[in-house]
Amino acid sequence: MTATDARTTHGSRSAESGLEQNGHTYTEQRIRGTDFFSCLWTSTSSAAESTPTTTASEEPVATHRIIPDLCADFIVDSTGKGWLVGPATVADLVATAPGVTRWGVRINPPALRSILGTDAAIVQDTKIDFGDVLSSRQARILADALRSTRVDATLLENLWPSICPDDTAQIGYAALTASPEIRVREVASDLGVSERHFRRTIAASTGLSPKTIQRVQRMQNVLMLARGTNTSAHMSLANLAVHAGYADQAHLSRDVQALTGVTPTQLLREHRR
Repeated sequence: MTATDARTTHGSRSAESGLEQNGHTYTEQRIRGTDFFSCLWTSTSSAAESTPTTTASEEPVATHRIIPDLCADFIVDSTGKGWLVGPATVADLVATAPGVTRWGVRINPPALRSILGTDAAIVQDTKIDFGDVLSSRQARILADALRSTRVDATLLENLWPSICPDDTAQIGYAALTASPEIRVREVASDLGVSERHFRRTIAASTGLSPKTIQRVQRMQNVLMLARGTNTSAHMSLANLAVHAGYADQAHLSRDVQALTGVTPTQLLREHRR
């Protein structure tokens, strides 16, 4: 597949799905009518989560592992907080008190720079309060809409009327995620730009380097294969590695450990709960 064959820009998580992961409930709903945001999601921490810890005030909390998925999200929770989570290169262990609900809207990676109005690389692996990245009007309207799950394409277009992602970033990102084994210079050549220019454009637009995009997509491919209805629950790691775009099982193990801090076996176990 060439870069110009691939034009979809949705994030790596499947939309319109209901998931139960790591002891918390999680649902997604696709946002139709926009190419810049992929889905609205809701997550609620359960009192039955399996990794309880304690805060300084002795309030019980639970943690779950959030792994890199290429996307950034605007998030609010039932305690009144709101923030932007930038694209991740490593997993984050998030502690949440039982019963806390979070609502988020997922940004399609190539649109991130246009939404922020600045180089997206500055929000990599960060969590930033709404007030530091949004106007007071945007923050108020978005927070209210998220909590009432009234986020749609019209509202988002009204909040960001001038979104205009770079064509090179959109098509190049789609090529990298569709074929994560493809060489970066081949994608740049298909697009008629230098490899250096392409790398800079992708990093500025999505907040991630082409290599990181490919590494994260391969890992996400493993999870999608493992959950697939036509895939055996006992599919070997070696077979998963081949079908997900890795050179071999050792390559899979190295990348998963670096991105998540756990082995492929543990990662698959967590995402089958």
